[in-house]
Amino acid sequence: MKKAKKRIWISAIIVAVLALTACGSKTESTDLEETNTSQEEKVVTMAYDQTWNSLNPYSSTGVVGDTVCNQMFDNLVAVGAQGVLYPRLAESWEMSDDYMTITFHLNPDAKWQDGEPVTADDVVFTCKMITKAEITTSRRQFFQNIAGTDESGVETSTDSVEVEKIDDLTVSMNLKKAMSDTMFLKQASYFFVLPEHMLNDLEPSEFMEADFWNNPVGNGPFMFESTVPGERVVYTTNPDYYLGDIDFDKLVIRCISSTNILASLMSGEVDLVPGGRVSFPLEDIPMAEEQDYLTVESLESPGQVWIIVDNEKFDKTTRQAFDMAINREEMVEELLDGKGKIREGMYASNNKYYDPAISEVSFSNKYDPEQAKKILEENNFDFSQELLILYVTGDSLREQTATLFQRDMEEIGVKVNAQSVDLSTMMQMMRDKEADFAIMKTSSDGANPLENQDFFTIGGVYNLAHVTDPTGQELYSKIATALTEEEEKKYTSELQLWQADASCYYFLYAPDITVIYNNRLSNMNTSDMSSSVFDYWNWKVK
Repeated sequence: MKKAKKRIWISAIIVAVLALTACGSKTESTDLEETNTSQEEKVVTMAYDQTWNSLNPYSSTGVVGDTVCNQMFDNLVAVGAQGVLYPRLAESWEMSDDYMTITFHLNPDAKWQDGEPVTADDVVFTCKMITKAEITTSRRQFFQNIAGTDESGVETSTDSVEVEKIDDLTVSMNLKKAMSDTMFLKQASYFFVLPEHMLNDLEPSEFMEADFWNNPVGNGPFMFESTVPGERVVYTTNPDYYLGDIDFDKLVIRCISSTNILASLMSGEVDLVPGGRVSFPLEDIPMAEEQDYLTVESLESPGQVWIIVDNEKFDKTTRQAFDMAINREEMVEELLDGKGKIREGMYASNNKYYDPAISEVSFSNKYDPEQAKKILEENNFDFSQELLILYVTGDSLREQTATLFQRDMEEIGVKVNAQSVDLSTMMQMMRDKEADFAIMKTSSDGANPLENQDFFTIGGVYNLAHVTDPTGQELYSKIATALTEEEEKKYTSELQLWQADASCYYFLYAPDITVIYNNRLSNMNTSDMSSSVFDYWNWKVK
């Protein structure tokens, strides 16, 4: 029976490959011709299973959107795995003795893709523009700690943001509170420097929807060429990139349903699946490993799959009962085939800030559906209502997680319906309280204690669970201003223990990271890819 099942499974993959290579639509064929204009042109295609909503980095609503924009716009500093900081537009920086001012020194070779130099004026302009109240963005994390902004990163008055040009290549930022440079730069991946000379005539009210974003000019490793919204973005290599020459001509980022990624790898349409931000089906890994032209790497993940739960609709007792009814062990075995770990809380066991004491508090270790149902009954829960959980369309792992969550809730008498939507819609529906739960999947560098901060900010755009208890926000503030590692660990311990007891969110499991690439690619740092950090100038491409 097992052999028969394997033959059927392999046959299905072959059919999918043939469908992709021989039966593609006319539009698909045309698109491929556009991205392979000559046999000599070297094109690298990268696949994600989530889409993006904009080419404007400050309109992005998810990490894949950040990645799409990051090909065109560099950060001052890139944050890789385990919190390693890499110079980008800033070649160096230093913090003042009182920890209240950080000064950046820009790379003199950095240029905009129209040939103009990147200067301190661009940094100052970006800080002052993005902090304007007229601009709606979910990417103000970097600005929240700069003096002259409120808790959400908006300027407190006209030109109040304390960012100063020292000279063409030097810029300083004053902070609200004393912070180490390492802690301040934890959010550096959300700061994209924009071209002042191309955007300074725009009013804040028209900035986010300006024509510029239809054909953006950046400072990163690639130049925008074309896009099919929601499907692909095509980039041309920047010949003047300041960090070094890139050994291929074009980069294509495609959105492909996770169930179709293996077939795309086998047909040669995709060269790279870059790790933790893609839900590559575990059942497809053995087939990928059998292909001698593919390399498969598995890494332990500090990221997580987790559930947002409406904290205003469900009180703490009800949330705890739901949490107690989730069979995480079954999820790891059934969905991951054991290739992952149960999450006890907001920090993975391989995270720098993980506190083992959480095992005594976490409901991950208290699975008891009978007790969960009893608690709901005693709390007068209305079992007649039907609840709704959302998951992202095309993400098979989230879909399967939703199915198991439904089954766990059904066991305690709670009816939950599931609906697939795109990521932006999912987030907006949670904000508007049109759903009760949503399945999230986020990556982590394993060393950033602030990585979930926005989900606990009262009134913040990412507080999708409608958390009203200020404890989390207050502890994050203490972590951000801690000047010693001892202080950081004290407050992060308090934070994870509080969250585990409050059940504001349900942290489920961490699937192992799978990076898969065609052997025509080599000399890549794959460990940073899940943080959307790529060393393209080191890559070798056949």
